[in-house]
Amino acid sequence: MADYKKVLGCLVGAAAGDAMGAATEIRTRKQSEEYFGGYVKDFFEPPADTFARGSKAGQITDDFSVAYVTAQHIAKNGGKVTEQVAKEALLEWASIDEWFSRFAGPTTRARVAEIQAEEAGAETPKPDFVPVNPNSQATNGAGMKSAPIALFSNGNVDRAIEDAVIACSLTHPNKIALAGAAAIAAATAAALNDGANLFDVVQAGIYGARRGEELGLGYHEVAGCSIEKKIKLAVYIGLTAENLDKAIDEINDVIGAGLMAAEAIPAVFGLMVASRGDTIEGICAGVNIGNDTDTVATMVGGILGALNGIDSMPEHYLEYLEEQNNIELAKLAEDICALA
Repeated sequence: MADYKKVLGCLVGAAAGDAMGAATEIRTRKQSEEYFGGYVKDFFEPPADTFARGSKAGQITDDFSVAYVTAQHIAKNGGKVTEQVAKEALLEWASIDEWFSRFAGPTTRARVAEIQAEEAGAETPKPDFVPVNPNSQATNGAGMKSAPIALFSNGNVDRAIEDAVIACSLTHPNKIALAGAAAIAAATAAALNDGANLFDVVQAGIYGARRGEELGLGYHEVAGCSIEKKIKLAVYIGLTAENLDKAIDEINDVIGAGLMAAEAIPAVFGLMVASRGDTIEGICAGVNIGNDTDTVATMVGGILGALNGIDSMPEHYLEYLEEQNNIELAKLAEDICALA
């Protein structure tokens, strides 16, 4: 049986990162510190100028909610990831107005419209602008949901990569986005194994990025930098920075922490290394780096939560996140473990 504490740790860590980062998203690090009075290490109500405005403290956004619904559908399918399961999960998530209408990104929103039209036998809606290459889809929207998907791999890195590519190619069918998704999934799978350490996680992530890019070429090749090479650079910064505070600034300045996969995914690995694999320090580093903080913190929390388990986080996180979002993280973890 899979390690329940690791599985639950992944789910709670990812949810916590999303909910905490929702309050600091879009801002620079300095702007967040000015608004919240310092380094953010708790759940706050998102300000009126953020995407999550109107949410209460502790509520999740698209980053974890889509992963949660996807994981539920995979569990119902006996742990097997298929394109049909991914499609059904996406449509269910899109039917939940609280999440979809408020948070869905342009790539996901356009794909949902296409699928809904296909299901209804109607003509697929045409976007206002169709790029020559789908470079605009090379975002972190695939990586953000990949940690929970990897929980069905039972620690098998290659299976986690394949599952992530199948699930994420529905909305992000290109080599860069899928390289990012595979890197997160591979790192999470490695974290699930007994005796795993941070080096194992980082090594798996680098391998996942390389393998994900190879598989992604079967969909679309898009212009952009190498996720694998940028992970290595981010890890170097995390290793050599004088302290976590300086590492956060350096990773933001050199790697970035924005919407594109080539920024957010490498930043995740740099922050995990800079925080020396500590779950809460890593999540908070993502929350405070600036820009797409909820997505970065979601991925950091999912991986380190799987590595260190639920006991690496405050006891109240589980109950608090379940109550604030009307979700059942403990039950989902039990369902996943029962399949292993």
